[in-house]
Amino acid sequence: MDQKNGINRSKVDRGTKRQTPVLENPGKLFFDNTFEIIFWSSPGDKILFGNRLFFDGFGFGNDHSSKDFPVFDLFVNVDDYQRIKRKLLGGEQVRQYVVNFKKLNGKKIVALLNAQKLVNEIGELVLHWTALDISERVEFERNLEQKNLQLAKINSQMEKFLYSASHDLRSPLTSIMGLVNLTRLHTSDRTVMEYVEKIELSAERLDAIIRDIISFSKTTYKNIHSEKIEFDTQIWKVVNAHRHNENFNRLNVEIVIRGGAAFYSDRDRLEIILENLIRNAIQFSDAAKVRPFLHILVNMVPEHVTIEVHDNGIGIARQYFDQIFNMFYKASSQSRGAGLGLYIAKEGIEQLGGDISVQSEVGFGSVFKVCIPNSLKGKLINRKNQLKNEAVEH
Repeated sequence: MDQKNGINRSKVDRGTKRQTPVLENPGKLFFDNTFEIIFWSSPGDKILFGNRLFFDGFGFGNDHSSKDFPVFDLFVNVDDYQRIKRKLLGGEQVRQYVVNFKKLNGKKIVALLNAQKLVNEIGELVLHWTALDISERVEFERNLEQKNLQLAKINSQMEKFLYSASHDLRSPLTSIMGLVNLTRLHTSDRTVMEYVEKIELSAERLDAIIRDIISFSKTTYKNIHSEKIEFDTQIWKVVNAHRHNENFNRLNVEIVIRGGAAFYSDRDRLEIILENLIRNAIQFSDAAKVRPFLHILVNMVPEHVTIEVHDNGIGIARQYFDQIFNMFYKASSQSRGAGLGLYIAKEGIEQLGGDISVQSEVGFGSVFKVCIPNSLKGKLINRKNQLKNEAVEH
């Protein structure tokens, strides 16, 4: 006992002795706690040193079991080892080199290798190897590549399906509708006309379902392609496609577009969104109203566009607000499709980073409000125009 300081030296000495092996070789402590495989070898291909990850990773029981193991047998391809060794002995360093090692049990390790030539404390030439095991990352990337190939195959199949659906399936329907119109022209028989109307109604329903399937496929599988949107042209194109519809011809259609900002987005998806919202308003218009209307308001600002579709149709009960955007949901017996229209619209809007909401009251009509962000290209163009205008003002 040190009387002056009150320290028990015998306890300190014993504690110091316990720590001495660690303090004498702090380098080994560092090597054993790193995340990399570290080993040294001689120019004669003998393994001189390895850290804990080296022995555990390759399957050596202890450092003695690796002394007679040639370092080139750690490599799947011995030519890789010989090539790297020549570079090192020639004074070059190896950086970020992907190499395949093999464990004692034959399993492969994919590693990112760094290596260099060193001289140890007694003047001997040593090759220093550091390897980071990237096997899991490589396997993940391989699986991701396979999934991308599968996805590309699915997309290709869907494009073929879209072509088939839009041509091979709709062509017979076009023929049926043509025969229906010819029959109307050449007969006045009431019974025949009733049959013709039923055929026409069924054909229209099937056509609506096919169009929904095509829209769903485009929205789900096609890549997003951003281009400038001319809303006046885009909306009137969709609206005019419904002029043959009896419900449409009773409507007072008004389209108002505000704001001069440039807007860029996916034209096909936007057309599908507008088509389903406009078709929904036409389909559920109220024949009992004296002045049924469809009003579309578009407001463009640099950051986004807001689209509102107003109608004074039959309206939607509040308890159905959360359900009308579900797949195959039909809130009314007036629905002629498969219950996909609003679901497809919502999917397309969300893929463009936007959102949709509804306000409605039974007997008074509905308002669907859509907000879609401008693409990066559109935002940059608007910012450029803003700076140009500010420069002119000053």
